[in-house]
Amino acid sequence: MFRHVIRSATTNSSRRCYATKSKTTNLTTKPLVPFSETTLSDGSIFVTREAPVPSQVQATIAPPLRQPRPSGEKLSTAQIEEMRQLRQQDPSTWTRKKLAEKFGCSELFVSISAPTVKRAVKVEIEPTTEAGYRKQLIRKNRQRRRELW
Repeated sequence: MFRHVIRSATTNSSRRCYATKSKTTNLTTKPLVPFSETTLSDGSIFVTREAPVPSQVQATIAPPLRQPRPSGEKLSTAQIEEMRQLRQQDPSTWTRKKLAEKFGCSELFVSISAPTVKRAVKVEIEPTTEAGYRKQLIRKNRQRRRELW
C-alpha cells in the first residue's frame, strides 16, 4: 500500500494524508454544517444539525422533477370499451402511446385494459420418429436455401 507522508519544516512529525481504517472519528475537524447542542436532563448532549440553506431558498432553487398529476380522473366504461375496439381493429395504428395520448391515461393502463392479441407462430414439424424438432428444423431450412439457388 502506498503511504503518502508530508514532513513539516518546523517539526519532525509526519501527518497522514489518506483515509484510516480505524473506527474512531477524526476529532480535529469540525463539521461544515451549522449545528446546535442541547444538554438533556440525564446529562447527554442532543445535537441538532441545521440546514446550510434555509427551506424557503431551497424551494426556489430546486423545482419538482415531475409536475403533480391531477387525481380522480378516471375513464368511463364506454371509453375503455372504445379503447379496446380501436386496439383490436388496428393495433399497428393504435399503439399504446397513441391511445394513452387520446384518452389521457398512462401506457401501462392501456396495456392492462386493452391488450393486443398474441399472434401464435406455428412451426410446421414433420411427424417422424427418426429426427427430433431441431433436426427437422435444420432440414426444412436447408430445403428453403436450396430453393433459392
